[in-house]
Amino acid sequence: MSTQGQIKIFIVEDNFMYSYILEEMLKEHGNFKIASFTSGEKCIELLDSNPDLVILDYNLDDSMTGLDAFKVIHARKPKIPVIVLSSQTDIQVAADLLKLGVFDYIQKKDNETAMQKLRDSVIKALKSN
Repeated sequence: MSTQGQIKIFIVEDNFMYSYILEEMLKEHGNFKIASFTSGEKCIELLDSNPDLVILDYNLDDSMTGLDAFKVIHARKPKIPVIVLSSQTDIQVAADLLKLGVFDYIQKKDNETAMQKLRDSVIKALKSN
């Protein structure tokens, strides 16, 4: 984990408002230093700053998809847990991502439920790290 008791979390989300909501929710529940990115490329550029956790949108409006970004993150920093958030409802996508090594997959479908699941998953991921 990061030094000085702060846990460094990267959020990769192309929806500014959703990213802001995620940041605020996380700040209420821990001593987190959060960096938000709208693209997978920008997250990967700064990956050597060693975040403790990455929260990654599956459907990025970017040349790099969430899956592409995950593969690069996992290849370069396999010990960093990655939680994927998605509006994707295809269960096979979730199964495939989990097989590839994603720590957790959470559907954005119901915001309140998604936020609770995300909080729980973040805690679990940080304890396992």
